[in-house]
Amino acid sequence: MHRRLRDPQTKPRTRERLEMIRLSDAGMSIPKIAPILRQSEGRVRYWVKRFLEAQTFDALNDRPHPGMPSALTPERLAALRTEIERGERTWTTPQLSEWLESEQGVKRSDDQIGRKLKAAGIVWKRTSHRLKHKQKPEEVEAKRAELEALEKKGARA
Repeated sequence: MHRRLRDPQTKPRTRERLEMIRLSDAGMSIPKIAPILRQSEGRVRYWVKRFLEAQTFDALNDRPHPGMPSALTPERLAALRTEIERGERTWTTPQLSEWLESEQGVKRSDDQIGRKLKAAGIVWKRTSHRLKHKQKPEEVEAKRAELEALEKKGARA
């Protein structure tokens, strides 16, 4: 039990329930445990009883909370990926949000789209700044030749 209490993977609510069991096992009564953990006696009694019936710490874990499914389905994320990979332009999350609303009919915040794209491993931001478009090829070649000459001269010395 002590290992589970200290485990960083243990969720806070589960840790609180483990503490209820630990205090109960140490001989404290439920009316004494409740104010210590700032819980109602009924809540403490529920978790202690649930643990005793199941005889396993897994009974203290939360049940899954399904919630609403995301509007950004895998198909919509794939459509976003395809649009980004076409490479016709660079995107910002507000622009992607507008595109998603106009093409897919789904309105989501820029932040949510950014989080979903990051979680899906989709890169939409410009990752580096290049100056290649500002270079003149003849000047680049002249400087490259000059650099090679200097390197040869340095190797002889």
